[in-house]
Parts: sequence; structure tokens; C-alpha cells
Amino acid sequence: MSRRVIVGFSGASGVVYGLRLVNVLCDLRVSGLIDRLYIVYTGNAVKVAHYEINIDLLDILSGRKCIDGLYSDYDWDSPLASSSSTIGYSMAIIPCSMDVVANLAHGIQHRLLERVAYNVMRVGGKIVLVIRETPLTQIDLENLLKLSRSGVVILPASPAFYIKPKSINDLIDFIVGKTLDILGIEHKLYRRWRGPA
Repeated sequence: MSRRVIVGFSGASGVVYGLRLVNVLCDLRVSGLIDRLYIVYTGNAVKVAHYEINIDLLDILSGRKCIDGLYSDYDWDSPLASSSSTIGYSMAIIPCSMDVVANLAHGIQHRLLERVAYNVMRVGGKIVLVIRETPLTQIDLENLLKLSRSGVVILPASPAFYIKPKSINDLIDFIVGKTLDILGIEHKLYRRWRGPA
């Protein structure tokens, strides 16, 4: 089980996925199953959160006592800006924009989000990118393949219907549950496939 986790919010649509993941991780942090929880967000993530669900992302996240650090695009004083501080961490960028994917695929680290992801990669930590864009261009696919070959897990936000969802929250929990699976964190957010009833 990953006991140190970094959650990244980019400017892609689907901020609800990231917020749900943070809520689950906060519950685990309070119960002592997670040692550290850091959040890195972009300016566009703040804009998307306001547009999509009419919330102040910073207000929501800064009010959570379970979060050990909350960092924006250019908080270069963050300890996460150094790879020596990311040893033993896993990271999920949820949602992950194609802008972030392109930057990571080409080594561009002009924002803290990409820098932190590279630091986790440098020390062999797990990274999952929950991409939400559709359709994808050949360039997107080539960038994703390049990252996959580097050990990054690409997790499209494609909900399943074998879980027989009764609400949008069920669909969100499926994607968040899949993200937790990759991070090696146990959960009961969705019913696993066991074949036809």
C-alpha cells in the first residue's frame, strides 16, 4: 500500500475525480493508513473547478487538515521541487490534460506539477495519469505511448457500466477506484467484475 501520495490537479475537465480521490485519501490519512498527502494544482485547475462545479478549489483544499502541503504552479519553494523529497511517493494527476501529457512526454518542467511528476519518475515512484480528453490525435497517442514506455500508467476516465451505476457518483467512484488500484491502495469504491450473476 502506498503510504505517501501526491495528487495533481490540471486544467482538464473532470475536477470531480480529483476531489473525490482527495476525500478518500483524507479518510485514509485520518485513520493512519496514509502517512503523507500533498496536492499540486495549476491555475487552470482553479478556473475549471469554478466553471464546472462552481467551487473555489483553493478554499476547499486549504480547509482540509489532512493535506500536508498545497502547492500551485510556481511554488518552487515546495519540498516536492526536489527529487530527494519524493522518494517513496506515488502520484496521480487527476484529471490530466493533454497539455500536461505533452510537457511530460518532452521533459518540459516549467510548472511545479510537471516538475513533481518528473521527480517521482526519477526515483521510481508510481504515476497514474487520469486523462479525460476525447477524441485523441495521433500526437496525443504518441505522447501517451512515450510516457507508458517510461512506466507511467495511462488511465482514461472511461467509466464502466457492468457496475450498474445508479448515479454519477457511482461512475466517479469507479474511476477513482481504478486510480487507487494503480496506487496500490485498498478500497471498496466499486464492485469488481465477477462474471454474470
